Amino acid sequence: MELQDCIVFLLAKTSQAGYRFWGNFISEMNVTTVQAMVLILLNRKEGVTSKELGEQTQLDSATMTGLLDRLAALGLIEKKQNPKDRRTILVFLTKDGRLKAEKLDVLFDKAHNEFISCLSAEESDTLRENLKRILDFHATGKGK
Repeated sequence: MELQDCIVFLLAKTSQAGYRFWGNFISEMNVTTVQAMVLILLNRKEGVTSKELGEQTQLDSATMTGLLDRLAALGLIEKKQNPKDRRTILVFLTKDGRLKAEKLDVLFDKAHNEFISCLSAEESDTLRENLKRILDFHATGKGK
């Protein structure tokens, strides 16, 4: 098999292209692609724990802690003690964070549609289903 025909190679290169595409799409927003992802998630549901954000983004605790610290330093989020569990914090958008997150959320949908514009709706659905199957297979430990 040629390297360029290997699924792992194609997935890696497509992932790189996607991050580059998304990064270029949001370059004027002055946040990284991962920071944008967290802000979008918070725009959709805030008052969540860093653990919940980590699960949604599939980022480990240390990475998420640093990411949230940087977003707080930028004045885009605030962390508040969880009244139900004093050992955890809840993450909320600031006013500036909400404005940026709302713009990013709109850009996210637009970028998604442009990135896959070479596919029909049916092809896009099939690709998404197959990628999820592969991810689930390897996440459960069935794939070595």
